[in-house]
Amino acid sequence: MIDKMKQLLGMLIRRKDDFSIVAELHHGEVILGRSKQCTVSIEDPTVSALHARIYTYLSVSYIEDLDSSNGTFVNDKAVKKRILLPGDIIRLGNYQLIVDKRSSHTIEKANNS
Repeated sequence: MIDKMKQLLGMLIRRKDDFSIVAELHHGEVILGRSKQCTVSIEDPTVSALHARIYTYLSVSYIEDLDSSNGTFVNDKAVKKRILLPGDIIRLGNYQLIVDKRSSHTIEKANNS
């Protein structure tokens, strides 16, 4: 498990089977939510304006719920704060975020379908 935590994680964000957004976790934070000011903006009424943040310190990434209305779930369990590992499935409203070891330097906007 320690070896998995030492790897820089990549994050695939999807809704159902749509893998159109790819974000790489770096040192620092990624804010997820409905607001346009978020690092990753998710247009879904079940997602709070500032829903959750993922922050990476050293080689470990954590997710933290930002007192969202509908909660943040990792592997179908409600969380307030948790370490992320490759293979974890995060759910915010109707969106699923897949934590993966994949690396990409591109952030694409999701198709609104």
